[in-house]
Parts: sequence; structure tokens; C-alpha cells
Amino acid sequence: MKHLLSGTGLALALTACAPPSAGPELADLYGRAEVLYRTEAKFRTEYDPVDAPIDAQALERNFLKLAFNSEEQVIGDRTIVAGDTVQLLRWPSDVTYASIGITSADAAHLDALALRIGGVIGRRVIATDDVAGAHVKIWMLDGRDRFILRQTVTERFGESLGAFIAAWTERPELPCIGMISTDPEDDSLAVGLIFVKAELSGNFRRACLTEEFTQVFGLINDDPEARPSIFNDDQEFIELTRHDEYLLKVLYDPRLRPGMTEAEARPLVRRIVQDIPGL
Repeated sequence: MKHLLSGTGLALALTACAPPSAGPELADLYGRAEVLYRTEAKFRTEYDPVDAPIDAQALERNFLKLAFNSEEQVIGDRTIVAGDTVQLLRWPSDVTYASIGITSADAAHLDALALRIGGVIGRRVIATDDVAGAHVKIWMLDGRDRFILRQTVTERFGESLGAFIAAWTERPELPCIGMISTDPEDDSLAVGLIFVKAELSGNFRRACLTEEFTQVFGLINDDPEARPSIFNDDQEFIELTRHDEYLLKVLYDPRLRPGMTEAEARPLVRRIVQDIPGL
């Protein structure tokens, strides 16, 4: 079983001293970061923004970059997760998800997002109370619970995953992270794990849930040229756009299959994109 990792990055230029890792100070830092993003005309929620038109060539290029590469995670001068090429990833059938520590507003957002994604990819995406049996598990954790998680992951899964969790617990630049595991028999997705810091609030919290939940469906990379898209760590857009729905639709097209390389998929992706009405 292969593990692939991703995270939502944050550019922090709000404090000259050591940034907080938990508690009210971290919540305040995230609140000020959201204000800063808004002054930079980010955190946009348009579905089909007029200043970012979509064409077939850009959609094809963005899909190949997002679907066949994993995201590098760099904190300061240290590479936490090395980026790499990957084979095509997607769920083989319906997907269940369970959440721990979330609010009723979080649950309502996830339920609406699940319904929307399911309609695009042609799968049922269903909430369940069975955390152990759910395909996707979402944790909203405060500082104490993050410390416990860090110890548990290192003990059970080794230093590689432990280092990623440690970076998340220590560094405010990583407000949320995701992990996915693949089935060794057919390369399809088998498990998705999402961890979000409870100090997040407002649209920042919603943005983390949206991006990490969407990424566990197989588009695990971020790319600065993907626009208009949530698959871009500049936080310009924080809700699924038409462009993002097209990406998911291409990923789950029956002409593609889990485990395909980029070279195998490229000619099929071009035909799939060309078949999208209006592009």
C-alpha cells in the first residue's frame, strides 16, 4: 500500500517572532492571514470567473500536471515531502466519509461538497458514522490532540509519515494536510485521511475542508498555473470552480483507468477534453 501526501500551504508574513503552533495565538494568526488574503483580492468564491476563462488546451495541461504529480512540501529550507510523478489515482466505486471533531456547519459544508463531487464523478459520496470503516476520515484537531496524533503515527507507521505529521503539528504554514493510500492490487484509491487544525475559522476553515476533501478524490497536486482553481496554493479561489469540476469529470471518465501513466493517458485525456461541451 503506497501513501501519497499533500497539504495546503500558507505564506506567513504576519509575525517577526516564532510563530505559534497551537491555541488562541494561532487562531488569531489565521484570522489575520484571512484578512490579509482578502486585501489581496483572494479567497474568491466565483464558480465561473469572467477574468479567468477556460479553454481546452489549458484544461488538458492542468489536468496532466495535477493528476500525474504529487505535491512537494517545503518548510523553510527543509523538504518535508519530495514531489514525484504518480500514476492515475481514483476511487473504484462509491466513497464513504466520516468526521471527528467538526461542527454542524462543517458537516453541512462537507455534505454539500460530497453531493456536488459525487454528481460530477458519477459516484455516491456518502457520510457515515463508522469511522473505522469509512474510506475517507476527517479529523478537526486542537493542539493537544495533534500531539497525541503525532506520537501515534510515528509509533505505528514509521518516521516518514511521522515527519509529515510532526511538521503539521509544529508549523502554522500547514493549516491542513491530507494523505491517501492505494490498493496494491489495482492501484485504485483505498484510504483517505484529512487533518485540519481546529484553530481555523471562517472562510479559511471552509477553504481547508474544501481543498483537502476534493484532493482525496485523486487530484493530489497543486500547481501555480492552474486557474481558476482551488488546486493552487495561492488561495485565490477557495470554492470549486467550473474548471475544477471539469478536472474531476476528466479524472473519472471511463476511458481512463487507475494506474495509467501520464504517457498512456495523454492521448485519451485530449479526446476527453475535446468532448466537453462548450470548450
